[in-house]
Amino acid sequence: MGESMGQQKSGSDDGESGAVRRLFSELPPAPKFNPTGQAIERAKELGEQKIATALAAFATMPQSTSIIANPVLHHTEVACNGTQVRLDIRSFTIRGIVPEAEIVNGKAGPLDVIFVGLLGREPRGDEGGSNERTTLAAFVDQGFFGSLGEAGQTGSSLIEQTANFVKEYPGSGPEIAIQHFSTLRKALKVRNKQEERGLNKERDTAALLTEMISVHMENVATGAVAAYINHLLLENAEEISAQELAASARRFIVEERARGRNAFQVCYSLILGRHANEHESLILERMGTIQIHHGSAGSNMVARYMATLHTLSVSDFFTASQMAMDGARHFGAIHDMSAFIHELESSSVDRRRETIREKVLTGGLPTFGHPEIAAAGRGNTVQQDPRPAIYIDPLFTAINEGQVTLSERQRERLAIVRQIYNIAFVEGVIKRGKENDPPLRLTANTDFGAWCVQEGLGIEETNRTLLTYIFRGFGWMMDAREQLQQKMIRPVIAPDPQIIPTASDDPTIPDLVARVHQRLTLEDPFSPDAA
Repeated sequence: MGESMGQQKSGSDDGESGAVRRLFSELPPAPKFNPTGQAIERAKELGEQKIATALAAFATMPQSTSIIANPVLHHTEVACNGTQVRLDIRSFTIRGIVPEAEIVNGKAGPLDVIFVGLLGREPRGDEGGSNERTTLAAFVDQGFFGSLGEAGQTGSSLIEQTANFVKEYPGSGPEIAIQHFSTLRKALKVRNKQEERGLNKERDTAALLTEMISVHMENVATGAVAAYINHLLLENAEEISAQELAASARRFIVEERARGRNAFQVCYSLILGRHANEHESLILERMGTIQIHHGSAGSNMVARYMATLHTLSVSDFFTASQMAMDGARHFGAIHDMSAFIHELESSSVDRRRETIREKVLTGGLPTFGHPEIAAAGRGNTVQQDPRPAIYIDPLFTAINEGQVTLSERQRERLAIVRQIYNIAFVEGVIKRGKENDPPLRLTANTDFGAWCVQEGLGIEETNRTLLTYIFRGFGWMMDAREQLQQKMIRPVIAPDPQIIPTASDDPTIPDLVARVHQRLTLEDPFSPDAA
């Protein structure tokens, strides 16, 4: 790792600009809502000492969270193999301020969600005409583009270093490059006798957030460049040198910036391995924006735990959270789904049906169900995560308009995914010996939509958690800032009532969920003729 790496203002508690420092010094107040503590006190009042003792075992988890709420807010009915099934649709809102419908309608983008999540309020302007959102956006962009460095600088820039690494280890996922350079970042500080201030509540609030964003965006740049260079290697194999790879990546980024694209938009193109068109950018940006915060996801739990432990290095905070995100989880992981599709591709049509049915009955079907919501049932009511439909809907629009064209293999793989959806949810599965019972139905979770979108856009399987990492990293920062104020580890209890959205008659989300469901029940939903 060259001397240029790890030298940004991320390592300093006094290097950020005045505007950034003023903004990042603001810490949202911790929620006062403490249901477990209140329940313990009430149990004591009633003389229920056993209940109070049992509840005390959970005292390190509460109070509550003031970041995300996802109660059931919408309802719609859909047809499933001749049966009307009522979907109770979970909502999504950041701090009770930004609902998912605003993301779908284009009223809120990633910077809006990030700002509200980190600061607890909407951005404000000032007399000079600038505003706080612009300040945050500029800092995020600087963290990304500044980390890439200039060609030919001492020690070589991040692009050259990443090209050398990927050339040496071709086909390795972007997470490997991120973790490699995160380790070197730490080693460089040791060699240069720079103090690691780490992640702890004694640190200056602004300095800590400055370092977290800077470190994260350097990691994002590393991963995105690694993904792009792997594309180049797939196309050119052994015929291209590391120096040529770096030069191609740099030219590509310069071309992207000439189009006026910000850091996130450049990442979409780097992940795709080509300049993203308007529809592709919209698809990936919507998905990324929704991904910013998954309140109880395993990676968020790790982020909270790392913050509680007062992690010695900010780099380790992101590495640990990323490792949890890249794990295979039976209730829904992108890597797990890729492995399952490979298994089904090599099976006969009849065997595919049985394999899918077995996965449903044993609880191991990737990207379906959820451990904390009622996403499975034998009745005619089941809870639905709206995110897969939110991701897939703009993909269908792009296919209809000819902006996204699928190869034969993509259509074959998406046909398998459509079969999974129909067996698991539309038809349902009846267990042998219980033929008179209603079928068991599973609803798709967020990773189902993420996998479909990335397959439809031709994103390599090794790169399919990178977009999630880019955006969820900001959710981890939200968790860290809250966790340093109060220890609660994992927010599995109800959030602060103040951020729970009230009942809504906005049809945006239920109509979208029903529309995507109807299309997925068609014989060939990913064909433009299905419109």
